[in-house]
Amino acid sequence: MPSGRIFLLLGLVCCSSAQPASAQQVSTLVNSIDASGDVSLGPDGNLYVADFGDRLNNANGNTVYRVTPDGTVSVFATGLAGPSGNEFDAQGNLIQANIQGNRVDRIDPSGNVTTLASSGFSSPVGVALDADGTIFVANCGNNSISRIQNGAGVNFVSGSPLSCPNGLTIDTAGNLYAANFNNGAVVKITPGGQMSILARTPTSSFRASGGNGHITFNNGSLFVVSNATAQIFELTLDGELTVIAGDGTRGHNDGALLESSFSSPNGIALSPDGRFIYVNEAESTAGTTLVFSQFDLNPSLVRVIDRGAGQPAFAINAGLSGAWFNPETAGQGLLFDVITSDRTLFAAWFTFEAPAEAKLGVPEHRWLTAQGPYVDNSAALDIFTTAGGAFDRPDAVTTSPSGSATLSFSSCTEAIFEYALDDGPSGTIALQRLSPDVFCANLSR
Repeated sequence: MPSGRIFLLLGLVCCSSAQPASAQQVSTLVNSIDASGDVSLGPDGNLYVADFGDRLNNANGNTVYRVTPDGTVSVFATGLAGPSGNEFDAQGNLIQANIQGNRVDRIDPSGNVTTLASSGFSSPVGVALDADGTIFVANCGNNSISRIQNGAGVNFVSGSPLSCPNGLTIDTAGNLYAANFNNGAVVKITPGGQMSILARTPTSSFRASGGNGHITFNNGSLFVVSNATAQIFELTLDGELTVIAGDGTRGHNDGALLESSFSSPNGIALSPDGRFIYVNEAESTAGTTLVFSQFDLNPSLVRVIDRGAGQPAFAINAGLSGAWFNPETAGQGLLFDVITSDRTLFAAWFTFEAPAEAKLGVPEHRWLTAQGPYVDNSAALDIFTTAGGAFDRPDAVTTSPSGSATLSFSSCTEAIFEYALDDGPSGTIALQRLSPDVFCANLSR
């Protein structure tokens, strides 16, 4: 590493959290909330829960709520129309489907709502975004999946085996997965539009035909909510279905994963490392058959499923910002950013070789940048040197390849940066997150 100083600017976007000792149990985060729609984990570490409405035939909700890691509830956005499925985009906006309004909205981080598309939908529920930011929407009303183009929903696929597609998610290869509400089928849809049934969640006396809530993709697996059996399943991409939580009875029992109970669970979100699963469910446990006009969805509960340590290594994820530095060397650190559209990590490593009294923009001024693909919790980077230039002046700047690096994260607060520059210097820098307490607290649930 060149001698001199390294300046910190902004920061990364990753990862997982240091967690308490308790593990493999279900707990209740919020005892009562009118939020029967989908659940998403925001880039700020808070949960965002949509209020679909009071009953399946009365989608009268108009609000998305923010739930902090300690269970504090506040209004995030209003003015919606039966908000159901939602997902965050790479810019930190919540993309929100409105089943009653037949539209899809964008909600910015301040809670401001704008309409993305208001035609071409039929009772839209689930939403998913691919690596390029294209928005796909599951239409329960006409058994189709559409994508948003030029401010409208344009049909992508339709018909069998879709049956009121409810939840929608997408894997890293661009395959869509729709969880049917009218039966237990999970439908795989290739980028070319070929559909097949990947798996079926079980039926029950509560819903004789079976039925699913929402679905999400995390670290190589699918996670699907069965409102028929009141259970949460992990589904591998080759179709193996495993119960994660819920004993199959309807209730609200906390405790061990397979001894817990749920009541018509619906929304689902996972922490980046896959350890914590968040679901919402109906407070009501009355009745044995799902009767549209009688079964109350509100008020709801928000539950937390702690799968314990030892889950698959957390993946680098976009949406969180902060700086990383070496506390043993004053002023040493890096800026990281993640470009999810092509799974690339960017690093900025600012330095200069001039003496301490040098001013910004002198000829000796250099800075290093690096970029490359990331997989799971590590990234392989090519380093580039940019030399010359002066602040706010059109001085010549040159950029040239100058080395390679590997960046690996072991937790939400610790990372190793190994580098080798072509002109000789190489080494390993142990990095810590500049504000770990705030970051980890937001992901502690």
